[in-house]
Amino acid sequence: MFSRWRYHRRCKAMSQRCTRTGLAACIEESTALRVDKLANTPMIAVDLEMTGLDADKNRIIAIGWTYVDKGRVQFGANRQLLINAGQSVGDSAAIHELMDHEVAAGVTLEAGLEALFEAARGRLWLFHHANLDIAFLQRACVEWAGVKTPFMALDTMQMERRTRHRRNLPVQQGDLQLGQLRQHYQLPHYTAHNAMIDACATAELLLAMSAHMEPAGSLKLGSHLVYF
Repeated sequence: MFSRWRYHRRCKAMSQRCTRTGLAACIEESTALRVDKLANTPMIAVDLEMTGLDADKNRIIAIGWTYVDKGRVQFGANRQLLINAGQSVGDSAAIHELMDHEVAAGVTLEAGLEALFEAARGRLWLFHHANLDIAFLQRACVEWAGVKTPFMALDTMQMERRTRHRRNLPVQQGDLQLGQLRQHYQLPHYTAHNAMIDACATAELLLAMSAHMEPAGSLKLGSHLVYF
């Protein structure tokens, strides 16, 4: 409860300081979001592709998202934007398979952030490994809008980690990767690797996890929220 109260205070302060109207509206509206059960909480599942893992040095080169409404993935809402980061993808191309010429033809980071936060208005954020993606988004928002945007989110990686901890189950290196968890929950393997597909994969994973955690009904989300 205290975390939610502190989050609301931060949102109020940030929305007033924010220099971008769309981002300010997204931050302000998040305080009115009623987070209840999965079946009645609108969500946006998001994934980023970056040139590396250091938010201070590396850059976002793709943003992908989809919606989850009424406990279902809304595949018609899928979207991916390539971002011209002004930085070579380097060795990261081996992971996301994006080439320099592809991201060079992308939109500006500012345009990508505007589209993302407009899409996120009135929705709960959903990530897999939220610490990483949100670090990049917050760094980008500081440069773009002058604020370190607060986030209230679900993180499928942390949800699984906590579940295994409560059950005294070991967690080996790699066990909590998106692909490994999808296999654990008997979800289909996706061969392509991009931001949009990973956002959809994360949304599907949440639904599979929730079915195991609350087989008789819709999972209550409040205890799984994380704040940044």
